[in-house]
Amino acid sequence: MPVNTEHDDLREVKKQWDVIRDCVAGEITVKKRRNKYLPIPNPLDVTEENKLRYEAYIMRAVFYNVVKRTLGGLVGQIYSREPIIEVPPELEPLKDDATGLGVNLTQLSKFGAGYTVGYGRSGLFVDFPETGGTVTRAELQNGDMKAGFTIFDPKDIINWRTSPKGGRSILSMVVIKENKVISDDGFVQTKRPEYRVLRLTNGVYTAERWREAGRYQEITPTQANGQPFNEIPFTFIGPENNDPDVDEPPLYDLAALNIAHYRNSADYEESCYITGQPTAWFSGLTQQWVDEIFKGKVQMGARAAIPLPMGALAGMIQPNPNTLPFEAMKHKERQMVALGAKLVEPQAVQRTATEASIDQSYETSTLSASADNVSDAFTQGLRWAAQFEGVSPEAMNAIKFELNTEFDLIKLSSNERSALIQEWQAQALSFGEMRANLRRAGIATMPDDEALKVIRDEQEKLGLGDVTLDEPGSEPPAA
Repeated sequence: MPVNTEHDDLREVKKQWDVIRDCVAGEITVKKRRNKYLPIPNPLDVTEENKLRYEAYIMRAVFYNVVKRTLGGLVGQIYSREPIIEVPPELEPLKDDATGLGVNLTQLSKFGAGYTVGYGRSGLFVDFPETGGTVTRAELQNGDMKAGFTIFDPKDIINWRTSPKGGRSILSMVVIKENKVISDDGFVQTKRPEYRVLRLTNGVYTAERWREAGRYQEITPTQANGQPFNEIPFTFIGPENNDPDVDEPPLYDLAALNIAHYRNSADYEESCYITGQPTAWFSGLTQQWVDEIFKGKVQMGARAAIPLPMGALAGMIQPNPNTLPFEAMKHKERQMVALGAKLVEPQAVQRTATEASIDQSYETSTLSASADNVSDAFTQGLRWAAQFEGVSPEAMNAIKFELNTEFDLIKLSSNERSALIQEWQAQALSFGEMRANLRRAGIATMPDDEALKVIRDEQEKLGLGDVTLDEPGSEPPAA
């Protein structure tokens, strides 16, 4: 089979990714897709008049980009707090430049989170230069030899295989499509597709480069001790887990509704256009009157008088607008609210506490799982980099990359906040527990130690004396 062969599991999900991708790209891209998303009225009519009508039909339609705003809001929740990154000194440079092009580790992880929350799939690859043997400490310190991290768009990960190993399945092959520049005259770049083929053969990892004509490069990266890697330094990232199986795209249902909303908008705007243009009518006119008095034209407006013969009448026809498309749009907006489109939630729509709780638990669970899986992928990537750098096993086990999973989607109400503080005052909660709940709700922002110092300083200034506060994280006194 040729190197550009795609995995069977991609065929259907790519259609869903395309819809999400077009929605994220926005109105210009959606309208460029023309009848893919907006059917031609009376498609059997191939006249020039119908073609012009379709152009106007597209132009008047409004695409309200709920998908992009929702995706940005959800990823923003993950990065509302800085990630926790703990690495040994050897890997410190990766925190500021993970790609070799100046993209830091946090910025790169945002791409992974965006792909995962939006499309339900991404991939992290850690690349290593060919060393030809062991790596010297000087080469590592000078940055001459360093790992490079890459996040891949799910559409570019076109094929993969797994093999059994010790009761579990491990990646044995991954094929990644890339567009490489083959010529550049300073103004125009010419690109062509190339492929990375990552293989694990007899427990040895090799990285190959292919063109459609065949393989042209193969290297076997080695660890700091000169030994080859015994696994492919690539991991999938998904909203459910990080295995190779393709998960359902979390935003597809929202994207499908967003497109349906766009179609309703096209019908509604056309209805407004047609019914918004009143049509004049006349009765009791003779042909002689039309020819000699009107002379084939009727002047309309406040400064024009319309002469009519005895007994003739004139008036305006203006049909009522078709409100069905508008009602359909409002219905879809309510559906999009249930799928997480908070930015278009109508103020008039009321939900029960149970419904609100269900919506929140779904969003939070999807976000939490996605954030955790991105964290796991980057932690593993840093450990692969540590193997290349020759980091000790103890330091390698201490590596941590952890994204925020305490989201501010629902903050505590004033009553809940009061009850929380009352419980602390009654010594049912420690100061640390009370602050942890306030932090989780996005209300408290200071570290506990700093907050405690500020509170005591303020009490002293107010002359409240030595009011005792339990230390952060301490247990309440026994009853």
